[in-house]
Amino acid sequence: MLGVLLLRCVALAQEAVDGDVVELRATIGKIVDVKAQTAAERVAWEARKTEMGELLELYRREMAMLDEELTAAGESAGGYDEAKRGAEEAIGALRRVRALAGEVVARSKPRALALAARFPAPLADEVTAERVKLESWRAGDEPRDGLQAILGMVAKAEQFNRRIRRSREVRDGQEVDVIYLGLARAFYLGRNGAAGIGEPGAEGWTWTANKVVAGEVRKALAQLDKKRPPQLVELPVKIVEEGVR
Repeated sequence: MLGVLLLRCVALAQEAVDGDVVELRATIGKIVDVKAQTAAERVAWEARKTEMGELLELYRREMAMLDEELTAAGESAGGYDEAKRGAEEAIGALRRVRALAGEVVARSKPRALALAARFPAPLADEVTAERVKLESWRAGDEPRDGLQAILGMVAKAEQFNRRIRRSREVRDGQEVDVIYLGLARAFYLGRNGAAGIGEPGAEGWTWTANKVVAGEVRKALAQLDKKRPPQLVELPVKIVEEGVR
């Protein structure tokens, strides 16, 4: 009976491996494509994050289960040698999947950290835990940790990019209020009238003094503080369309 149970366990594990290897390859290939995501893909980030964690946890449980079954079966169980070979092949396949996930994290790590270095201050603070975890990740470490760090950074960047965010920062040597229009543009205003524009760039955000925008930024801040009724605010925003490569 024990030998039959072992053979069934191995067969089920092998079927799961074949299907999961294909699915994991397809899923991993998409998790770090940050540049051009459709609206549907953006919504799916959190689901992908959970799915990856569950898959990797399943692989670890299956390997532990197979090892336990082999030990419990003993040398006297019928068909032991054949069952053992099947179990070893299944375990080998699972380890190859784990290695593949590790390779993806290793390739994606430099790009993800480079993107994080370009985040504006509020977003950079939000992803501190994920960035530190990814920086400490090394080849051979648990792939799930690296995948979760990358997906966490991307998910928070997507959330930031869909909102208007207000922040208090230091610009022109003084504390100012900053309004971020997602990751596209920012405007700031100081109490003495200092004002300017922030723009993302390859080396991070650049800030340029521009008192012309002071009046409109003041109106926007007053609306955010609910000190005046909603009304249109005119702020200079340049939208650049990039071709899809």
